[in-house]
This record gives sequence, structure tokens and C-alpha cells, in this order.
Amino acid sequence: MSNDFMQITRGPIVTFLRERGYEKLTPIQAQTLPVILEGKDVIAESPTGSGKTMAYLLPLVQNLDETKKELQVLVLAPTQELVMQIYREATQLLASIGMHAAALIGGVDAKRQLDKLKTHPAIVIGTPGRVKELLEIRKLKVHTVKSVVIDEADRMLDRGFANSVQDVLRRLMRDTQRLFFSATLSKQTQALIKSMAYEPVVIATEAPESKYEVLHFYLVEEGRKKADALRRLIRLVNAKKTLVFLNTIERVDEIKEKLTYHHLECELLHRDTPKVDRARALQQFREGKLPVLIVTDVAARGIDISDVELVIHYDPATDADTYVHRSGRTGRMGKAGLVFSIVLPNQRFIIQKFSKQKQIPILEKAMSHGALVDPGEARKPNVGQKAKQRESSTGDRTQGKRSPSRKRF
Repeated sequence: MSNDFMQITRGPIVTFLRERGYEKLTPIQAQTLPVILEGKDVIAESPTGSGKTMAYLLPLVQNLDETKKELQVLVLAPTQELVMQIYREATQLLASIGMHAAALIGGVDAKRQLDKLKTHPAIVIGTPGRVKELLEIRKLKVHTVKSVVIDEADRMLDRGFANSVQDVLRRLMRDTQRLFFSATLSKQTQALIKSMAYEPVVIATEAPESKYEVLHFYLVEEGRKKADALRRLIRLVNAKKTLVFLNTIERVDEIKEKLTYHHLECELLHRDTPKVDRARALQQFREGKLPVLIVTDVAARGIDISDVELVIHYDPATDADTYVHRSGRTGRMGKAGLVFSIVLPNQRFIIQKFSKQKQIPILEKAMSHGALVDPGEARKPNVGQKAKQRESSTGDRTQGKRSPSRKRF
């Protein structure tokens, strides 16, 4: 392990990190660790997949007082899935020092959650609505909380959670440390956060350096051909895990039917998906039993799966930040990844705008005879077949292994 971990002085935590294969901190972890340990308020902006959860959990767990059987850290997150993912990380980390966490989410038996609170968890992770509800009926006491985390702060404060978050913050002690983490932050959101914090340290980092690349491309297709283009692209890339993003739920069933008809196993996640079906689909996708997951932006909030190889924007993202959020589902923690957008001819400008705003090279490609080629090449006779033959001769799939960053792209 590198010297980055010198500030983690608890032996069991160091052992836990070694067993998990941690060799060095990511940039966001290295920069936030000493600041959080000092007890300062923080506004942290770092790309999806850069290790933000451990960036705050490590120093907060390091600072826990093991002699006190009381709530010391409160974490707010916008979705049930993200709450449970943070809960799993916290539970594993806390187990190394003999402490535990509790998760508070809506839509499940409140009595079980209240029973868990009676066991005096050191950390509680919850959605703003459920936490506010329990505070109002005085079942959750937060006067002992030393630190509060607002995860995915941009979405928490931009999309309807602001009042609940502010209500929760008002109930904390004035000297409670306040930590705000997000993949992207607008100037307006950052100004709002500063009004909620005391002299916060602002930290912004880029994605961790990687020996791999996340490559960005787009395909131009007529509307009636988009669904078939999606099918062909999934077959062509042949990723183990693919996330397909749509802007609305109107066509999700139709797209699923078309993929299923062509023997591509997939499931849907959108606002109307029953919770049991949603949990089952996510579990199957996480375990690699389900290769394709079709989602809307709302349904995808909080999904944290580290080994997604391919992200497809079936509909162009509504803005550049959303494009970054979606695309950040692949290439996490330095792994390789591919991102494709499928756009109509009159939507080229959208991708070009995102490319310019975020300084991401997004190249146009076309599919021809089972290969991805430059658009001009696709119009030449037999060029796709020749390209495919050339690729196969390079040993691109040695011993049957898949690589999402194949040179043919």
C-alpha cells in the first residue's frame, strides 16, 4: 500500500483495505481524506466511478468513537439503490472495527428499520423522505450526529429533494460537519451548498488515471431503424454488461420486445417498475446473469455497478451533465469502456455540443457488414466485410476474451 494510507491509523481498517486490494487512493480520496479528518466542511466534485463513497466513508469511520453506542454519522442519498449500496460498503468497513450501520428507505416495513435503530448504529444511511419522516415522529434522534453527508448533491438539490434535505440539516447541531459529494455541480447548486455549510473546502478532481480508455462514439440512424441499430450494436460489441438509456418510458416495452424477439435477454427499469422486479433485475445484472438493462435517467439514479462495459444512449441525453452521468456508468475505477449514442440525422448537433462543452472526443461511426467503420467507408462496397476480416486477423479476441476497447473502434 502507498503512503496515501498513512493517515488511516486503525489497524483493522488498514487490514480491511489490504484484503480488498487497495493499493493507493484515488485523487478524490487522497484530497478529501485529510480535510475530512480535520473536521472541515467539504464540497467535493469528482466524476462517476472515481471512488467518492470511500472518499467520505474512510475518514468518517476513522473518526468514529468506538466507546459511544450512538448515531455519529448520517448519510443522505436520493435513491433506495444508492442507499443500499452505501450501506453495503459501510457495513463491511464498520465490521472491521466491531460497529454497524442501518439503512432507512421508503416502501419497506418501517418497524424493522426502527428495530435496527434500537441497536444504536454508528452510521445511518437513508433517503431524505424517510429520514425526515422518522425525525418528525421522533423515532430518529440526530443530536449526537458529528458528520452528515449529502451524496449526489447536485440531484438532491436540483430535483425536488432540496426542502427535505434542508429540513434534515436544520435539525442537526450547528457544529455538525457537512460534506457534499457529487459527480457534477452547477454554479447555482454550488452557491446553494455554500449557504448550507461553514467555510467549506471545495475540491474538484478528474477521473483516476487509467491505462485504458473510455471511448465515445455516435451512430446516425433514421428513426424507423433505431431499434434495429440498437440490436446490431449490442450484438457487435458483445459486452458482458450493457446499459441502454432512454429519455422516456413510452417506448421501453416496444424496444424490449424487439430485443427479446432477436434472443437478446434484457430487462427494464423505469418509474413504474415494481420494486420486486427492479431489485431482481439489478441483482441479475450485477451478477452477470442479465447482459442488457434498459433504463430511464430517473430509474438509473444510484445504480453503482463497477464492470459495465458498454453504455448506449438510445435517446440523446437532455444536457451535457446528463451525458456525463450516463456515460460514467462505464469505465469506473480505471476500467475500459465504450459509450455510444444513436441519434437522428438532425440530432448530430447535440452530440457535437456535448463534445465541445465537456471536451470529450465523440466520433461518428457506422455499422457495415458486422464491423464499425467511418461513415464514408460504410458507403463503399464490401468495405465492412474487409474491415471485419482485417480485425479477425489481428487476434482481437484472443482465447475468447472480450475487450470493450477494441482497436477497430
